[in-house]
Amino acid sequence: MNLKRKKVTVLFCMLCMLSLAAAGCGLGSAGDETEGSDTQASAEAAGQEPGDSAEEEVETPKESLDSPEGRWHVLDPEVAAAVDADFLGMVWKMGEDTFFIAEEQVMLDEEGSVISSHPSSSAEIPDSDLIEVVYEEDAHFYKRTIQGNGESHEDTDAGFSDLEKGSTVEMKGYFEQDVFHAEEIRIVVVS
Repeated sequence: MNLKRKKVTVLFCMLCMLSLAAAGCGLGSAGDETEGSDTQASAEAAGQEPGDSAEEEVETPKESLDSPEGRWHVLDPEVAAAVDADFLGMVWKMGEDTFFIAEEQVMLDEEGSVISSHPSSSAEIPDSDLIEVVYEEDAHFYKRTIQGNGESHEDTDAGFSDLEKGSTVEMKGYFEQDVFHAEEIRIVVVS
């Protein structure tokens, strides 16, 4: 009986090892392995070394650029409610009565905390990746000065003249084509 149990255990262990060998022992999911293989195959087909992905350009499909909705969209309603804004960005370029921003990426983590990131002020961003912001004469500009690691803030009236390259803006409004029409513009200053 004891010999039979040992044989079954050995057979079970061998079956487990064969299953692992057949499935692979990678740390990522099967989808990750497939994507990596496709990227590697694409790089080899293009005459690049696998892993030279820093030099690869990500192309936006032409149909998304030509869609009637445009390339840019307001934030997801849940995220917009959390940040009290429809779109966030960093002022990149100023015009006479308009300005251009680089999009700030915003999301919520599992606990509902806001996570955001914006490009470095020294980054080179092509004009095609900037979002034009226009506003009506009655648009509300104000400056929010945040103190003490976000523990408190003070809002003061502001205007277009308070905007400058590098300013962080949180705006309410809507997109029409790829132009953001701002109804409220909050200039965020952290002190």
